[in-house]
Amino acid sequence: MRHIHKNLKLAIILSTFIFFMEFAGGIISNSLALLSDSAHVFMDVVALILAYGALKISARPSNRNVTFGYHRFEIFAALVNGMTIIGIAIFIFYEAYQRILDPPAVKGVEVLVIATIGLAANTWVAIKLHGHSDLNIRGAYLHVLGDALASIAVIAGAVVIIFTGYNRIDPILSILIGAFLLAGASRLVFGSLRVLLEFAPKHVDGETLLDALMEIEGVKGAHDIHIWSICSNIHAMSAHILVDRMHVQQTGGLVSEISKMVKERFQIMHTTLQFECAECTLAEIGHEDFH
Repeated sequence: MRHIHKNLKLAIILSTFIFFMEFAGGIISNSLALLSDSAHVFMDVVALILAYGALKISARPSNRNVTFGYHRFEIFAALVNGMTIIGIAIFIFYEAYQRILDPPAVKGVEVLVIATIGLAANTWVAIKLHGHSDLNIRGAYLHVLGDALASIAVIAGAVVIIFTGYNRIDPILSILIGAFLLAGASRLVFGSLRVLLEFAPKHVDGETLLDALMEIEGVKGAHDIHIWSICSNIHAMSAHILVDRMHVQQTGGLVSEISKMVKERFQIMHTTLQFECAECTLAEIGHEDFH
């Protein structure tokens, strides 16, 4: 965990430098693509700061008022990141439309040099953030990866402008950048909402989990099963387990076996089980098995 903190700090410093460089370069060269990229880099900085703050806050221990700890803050940060990317994409579409109608002159050489430096820096940051399952880190990674790909598009556009003078390529590439950002942001937002609305994790199928429970010796039935995520990599489950009449001390082995199974097969870390000798009626529990 310490190395990701260090990488995030370096990424924040480097991304801040890239933002100022591309913003100034976009004004000097009159390039919407470069200005759009600088706006995205600015949100990279915001995303990275949110990611760093989320890691710090989520590391705080749980207490009697915050029983699951602060892991859910990660999801709020990821949702904010996704919404800001959508806002940037809409702004890019609007500005690009205006420039397609009346394309201004763009200084291709300046754009090429600045975008190349930006690509090198963003590629380094993306490599450092790649491979983390944390949804919040993935959100920051998506910001940086999108900007690296945008830099490639800007470089290609600069080459076209230098050799052909076709200035409309600049807003056209801006639209492509915006479309990529919009698609990635939509996945990030919907992924965050799934957690906040307490949907079952995508990798967990309720019927499959029920079948797995029934395979355990001593389990006669299971109902009122609830599966949700605390954050992107911490999942929880509660269930009513029907068993033969037994002493409460005898349930210890069954608890261990069920907890081990759901952890190994479904990556569910928190398990709450209620043992019953007679299955509850729907009137008693108020709803069906997988609500």
